[in-house]
Amino acid sequence: MNKSQIEARIAQLYLALQYCSERTKTFTAGERICINQERFQWMHILDDETASPRPVPKNIENKLKEVSKLALKHNFKPYYGDPFKDEIILYN
Repeated sequence: MNKSQIEARIAQLYLALQYCSERTKTFTAGERICINQERFQWMHILDDETASPRPVPKNIENKLKEVSKLALKHNFKPYYGDPFKDEIILYN
């Protein structure tokens, strides 16, 4: 993945977590942990390209796709912005 694809994935993961928190509880606590692990690993990869991705399992990925569709359908905007977005920008 290139840098813009990684940043888009980080944003997608954050949006899904926020949708789950603010609208519909979709993910279990364990699934949220897995999503955050992938998200933080992508942030690490932006800083260290030799690091390996840590993708979520297929069942969580399927849920992520469903939540992304719902967020788009309802034009969902998280109440809180991504607190790590500024850190991503710093690496540009």
